[in-house]
Amino acid sequence: MKKANYFILFALLLLLGLGYKTYEQYRNIEQTQDFIVLEQSRSIAYLIKAFRHTYQDAFLKNNISIDEKMINLLPVKTVFEISQRFSAYEKGDILIRTISDRPRNPDNKANLFEEKMINYFRENSNEKENFIHIDDAYYYTKPLKIKTSCLKCHGKREDAIPSIREKYTKAYDYKLGEIRGLVNITIKEQEIFASLHKDFNNALIVTALLYFFLLTVIYLLIRSLNNKEEQYTHRLEKEITQASRKLIKQKETFETLFEKSSDGILILDEKGNFIEGNEKIILMLKLSSKEELFIMTPLELSPEKQPDGQLSSQKIEEMIYIAKQNGWYQFEWILRRMDGENFWAEITLTLVELNGQEVIHAICREISEKKKAEKKLVKQAENLRYHAHHDILTGLPNRVLFAEELKRGIEEADIRDGELALFFIDLDQFKQINDSLGHEIGDRVLNLVTTRLKEMVEDKYFLSRLGGDEFTIIMKNVAKRSDLVLLAQAILDALKEPLYIENNKLYISSSIGISLYPRDGKNANNLLKYADAAMYKAKEEGRNTYQFYTIEMTEQAYEQIIMKAALQRGLEEEEFVIYYQPQVNAKNGKIIGVEALIRWQHPIMGFLEPAKFITVAKETGLLRGIDQWMMRKAMYEVREWHRQGLHFGHLSLNVTITQLKDELFVEMLLQMLDDTNFEPAWLELEITEGEVMQRYDEIIAKLKLIYSKGIHIAIDDFGTGHSSLAYLKRLPVNKLKIDRSFIVDLPHDEESVAIVKAIISLANILGLTIIAEGVETEKQQAFLIANECDNIQGYYYSRPMPAEELQKILLEQKRHK
Repeated sequence: MKKANYFILFALLLLLGLGYKTYEQYRNIEQTQDFIVLEQSRSIAYLIKAFRHTYQDAFLKNNISIDEKMINLLPVKTVFEISQRFSAYEKGDILIRTISDRPRNPDNKANLFEEKMINYFRENSNEKENFIHIDDAYYYTKPLKIKTSCLKCHGKREDAIPSIREKYTKAYDYKLGEIRGLVNITIKEQEIFASLHKDFNNALIVTALLYFFLLTVIYLLIRSLNNKEEQYTHRLEKEITQASRKLIKQKETFETLFEKSSDGILILDEKGNFIEGNEKIILMLKLSSKEELFIMTPLELSPEKQPDGQLSSQKIEEMIYIAKQNGWYQFEWILRRMDGENFWAEITLTLVELNGQEVIHAICREISEKKKAEKKLVKQAENLRYHAHHDILTGLPNRVLFAEELKRGIEEADIRDGELALFFIDLDQFKQINDSLGHEIGDRVLNLVTTRLKEMVEDKYFLSRLGGDEFTIIMKNVAKRSDLVLLAQAILDALKEPLYIENNKLYISSSIGISLYPRDGKNANNLLKYADAAMYKAKEEGRNTYQFYTIEMTEQAYEQIIMKAALQRGLEEEEFVIYYQPQVNAKNGKIIGVEALIRWQHPIMGFLEPAKFITVAKETGLLRGIDQWMMRKAMYEVREWHRQGLHFGHLSLNVTITQLKDELFVEMLLQMLDDTNFEPAWLELEITEGEVMQRYDEIIAKLKLIYSKGIHIAIDDFGTGHSSLAYLKRLPVNKLKIDRSFIVDLPHDEESVAIVKAIISLANILGLTIIAEGVETEKQQAFLIANECDNIQGYYYSRPMPAEELQKILLEQKRHK
């Protein structure tokens, strides 16, 4: 049998070889025939083209008129007649047509095939010719494009040769390069090629006879081996029967293992449809039968999203893609039973071939209990980590976590070039409580202290317990040094409040040490050491206090505390006084308004200007009270002057963006006007240009409301806030105050001169009052008057003065009216 197969293989190879050579010879004949006919067609086409151009040039260059006699000599006529005669000479084997889709001569009308070819060349403008073999004929077509010379007869009718225009009524308006016809040469198959084909057929018959002879020899050889093969086949059949029984047994074993497997098994086709599943998967998914499985999709057996938040529809595509790339893939998945219960499964996808088709073999192993155990282990690990980094008693971060956070805080401060503060807090009387009342009470004290410290720091700072009665606070992003003082004082105040434990009223205080990065130290160990040293310094100072590591910082902190207390007392005792600086009309020297300015007559430190106390007042929240006191006091004093007939214009009061942002500011202002019987028209509020521009959208509505009540509004420090004309036009403003920085160098500085003139011009255009502040010299005054700025405020006329002095000046001004 094996030898017979070799003979059959040899016969097939020989057949293939002979067939290939025969086909190759046939193709050569066909290609030769095509080449000859194509070249023959091209030659005829070139001849026709040369003839057309020769006749056409002769007619055009010699201006030959076209009449009834000459019409037959035109290329359209002569080419047709020559083609007919040429076809007759060739006995109809070669047909030549020059045709058009819009012919003057009906004989040149394109047929259906030729119209199809014209459209072909129009759609394929790069094609110069087309050669087609249909049935027993060859068709060679070549497009005829409109050239410049063609337009003499086929362009616009009014431009055509008169004799043509008079003779014909159509075939005009052709465009240069347009395809309007073609040369169609039809050549029937010639006898020489029939002879070649006949020779080919004879060779083919000889080859077939040789091949059949070979087949006969092979057949006889196979027959001689037939007896031996029958014996071999009988023996082989017996062996196959035995092997088949063995395979059937293996199949039954496999099916038993498949169905009885402890894991769920699924088989999916390449489209993702279930085509098989075992008993375990049916039970696992709580399906009623395999038939129910086959009508479902993998997505119907999964929740919408997997635990990582990814859609199941997207993730399953990724898993299948990876499995196809690697041949297999194992992953964890959430499946859903038919009763809606979700459970964890370990899925193993393997690509296998089944019945000639690539399928996906999926093994599903439920691992819900395993995941529960893992979750329990993770929770235990988290608990161990938590206890390793947190104090058991208070739950606060311990020394280990504190060290990590301090190191991280130093690195962050170093990157942003900022400051970090470390507070070291130690309880003052804790040892006595522990020794006298026992450790249980001491532990409860520590928990109460922790609660109060948490209320102080909230989520802004990092609080930890180092051990015993020692606590630390890490303050990152230190914005103001005063924040350190406020937090330290708040902690002292909170911890000195009594503690109530089991009918015991306990008092405790604390000592706080503060160190700063990078001022005091640049590593964690030094910062902790210095804060600890500062804490002991606080204990030496009598406890219940705080100390900075450097004496300088401590002194500054104490100064702020003293200033805060003094400001509170000064407000209560009315130690503040109002000074007024006149605003003068430079042409007549009369006062047209006054600006109220706060001063502090401190009983010990003496007369203080705002620069000494305004910053502390802002940080401590006392500025609002001081502002309200000043506004009310100034209104009372100015109202009294008006009652005395001392009329001088507006009282100017400075307001800040903080005041304007206060929702109750306008209500408070109007109530103050009522309380003091102060006319709104007497009042002018000044706000700096910089603050207006920073919060433009927030305060414009508030300013419009104030303006609508009859109160005047002035923009202070104008020229420094970079306001645009568009913004300025929208603001409800009565007056612009030129900033003193532009006045100081007048009239010598060219830039200052240009800016002041521009501001004055802008005010005049907008119809606003203009006033210059900070005027100190006669030259400055003269320049301003010369440039139409008559209103002036500054030391040239008067420094700020107390109310009594201003009253005298107003009385004197009234007498000289």
